[in-house]
Amino acid sequence: FMYPDFFVPAFDLVIRSEARGEVRDYARAVDFQTGEAIVRWSDDRGAFERRVFVSREDGVAVLQITGPRPGAIDCRLRLDPRQPSDEFNNDSDILSSSKEMFREHVANIESTADESSLMYRNRYTKAYPGSIHALEGFARVVAEGGMTEAEADGTLVVKGADRILALVDIRLLDDPSKSEFGAMAASLAELPADFDRLLEGHARLHGELFNRMRLDLGGGADHQRTTEELLEASSYESMNRALIEKEFDAARYNIISSTGELPPVLQGVWGGTYVPGWASDFTHNGNVPSAIASYLMGNMPELMLSYTSYIESIMPGMEINARHLFGARGIVLPSRTTTHGYNNAFNADFAGGMWVGGAGWAAHFFYDYYIYTGDREFLAEHALPIMERAVLFFEDYLYDGPDGRFIFTPTQSPENTPGNSNSQASFNATMDVAVAKELLANTIAASRELGRNEQKIPLWEEMLTKMPDYLIDEKGVIKEWLTPRLENNDSHRHSSQLYPLFDGLPEEIANSAELRSAFKKSIEHKLDTHWKNNQRGFMSFGLVQLGQAAASLGEGELAYRCLTHLVNRFWLNNLASMHNHRSLFNMDISGGMPAVIIKMLVASEPGKIKLLPALPRAWPKGSIEGVLCRGEIEITSLTWDGE
Repeated sequence: FMYPDFFVPAFDLVIRSEARGEVRDYARAVDFQTGEAIVRWSDDRGAFERRVFVSREDGVAVLQITGPRPGAIDCRLRLDPRQPSDEFNNDSDILSSSKEMFREHVANIESTADESSLMYRNRYTKAYPGSIHALEGFARVVAEGGMTEAEADGTLVVKGADRILALVDIRLLDDPSKSEFGAMAASLAELPADFDRLLEGHARLHGELFNRMRLDLGGGADHQRTTEELLEASSYESMNRALIEKEFDAARYNIISSTGELPPVLQGVWGGTYVPGWASDFTHNGNVPSAIASYLMGNMPELMLSYTSYIESIMPGMEINARHLFGARGIVLPSRTTTHGYNNAFNADFAGGMWVGGAGWAAHFFYDYYIYTGDREFLAEHALPIMERAVLFFEDYLYDGPDGRFIFTPTQSPENTPGNSNSQASFNATMDVAVAKELLANTIAASRELGRNEQKIPLWEEMLTKMPDYLIDEKGVIKEWLTPRLENNDSHRHSSQLYPLFDGLPEEIANSAELRSAFKKSIEHKLDTHWKNNQRGFMSFGLVQLGQAAASLGEGELAYRCLTHLVNRFWLNNLASMHNHRSLFNMDISGGMPAVIIKMLVASEPGKIKLLPALPRAWPKGSIEGVLCRGEIEITSLTWDGE
């Protein structure tokens, strides 16, 4: 089991200043519409303000400090390695592990300054050909109306300034002998020393994405209350509607802010230490699909291209996985990746290397992008090629059982162990069967749309007839492994057997009252076992999976029950989303929770749109704007009331 290459902090911009008298009226806020963070405080001199954003237009961090009157700002600025906050003193294991990781991997640290800039550089000791060898950072500092002085230790001292503007850039070096300081200085010098002008360019791009959607469930005057007050006011018995709306906005803000060239890893693009949770990778067996779940229906389809281009970038490793581990053609997407796609996440206790549904699940998002946008060029050049390679793997991997149905082996139902086995390595995992069914049907449809694969379609249609049927156990719930030999373990945090309902209602289930009942009972059973009494249970995206499935079935009260946990258990006061109960920073529900809410209000498939398919009693009136539907249709506004 080898951990992937995770994001680490580059450096901190450290600002030190002395208060005059007691600091008071401290407040901080984030403007979701502009992507700007604001901190305000006062001392005996008056009110100060610090504003910061990271420009989507210019690719730099922009910070401004203003004071109560001209000449009021005195401070010391320096670029330093990350120093974890004092709160980590309560977790000495994380702090000591982070320091050890830093000592082992980061060397040759240099921090320097002149009268208008700060520079930082370090080398990475474990570099290898093709990896990042060094890092450089450059800050242009404009002290309006004040004096600046550079000290020998790399500190820039500012005295008597009216305001301070800092523009910060970061460059990664493949060749440490070729410095980027000159290029950064030149590019930053071309930017205007005007915070508002720089913010305007960023806010236009960021705001255009964010403002495409609006949710109103009747939060009303409660929006004047602080987040802390809303969290305190909300309960399982009575969720605060303003809190739901605010978390909906925060979630979309988080995902927009952490999607760029790449989609969000487990912690988005952020890292507070050098030992992020689970190495902050792309975990494809549930986390990444949850984080990107609202890209399309949430009316941000262009962000999905960060995911599809990333998957294409690791294709060579995926081909090696199929060939070396399974003796098959085609591709296998591992459960975990970052800078490569090699399948090395397995050991005696984690059979991640035996999960075979990953590439098919990825192909779902490729094809869905086409269904939402109608982009035939993308279908021809990107979606169908990955679908064909994913199907090719199943052509070689599957073989006939005694009853003429395919056997899927080895498989893993992500991270779960059957109730009567101590091994995650298994066979006929329901999720992998469901993925293969969907993949084959979509590949046939896409091929016919483009007039391709005429000779292969009969083979794929025959493969569909040989897929194992969904099975129901003695409790009336869907079996997680389609064999009587392996028993369910329904107290587990994952709900992979519900895959067919994560993003719609397949015809096979829609036409069977028995299957619909069994899937519904599976959701209820999960909520009653893993999430019992609102106290047990962890892993927020497990609730996203349950909520998605409930919404697909049109079960509004069940979906709302999932939301009671998602809304009340997994958000901090700063509206950062968590993996566990208010702990372990994580992006999964920032993508997944909006998807559940949107699916409760609008469902779509090619040729059909359902309005309010899973509306709960708790939302008698409301509105949602800007929902994107399959078939290139946008619902600009949907409003409902008690009648």
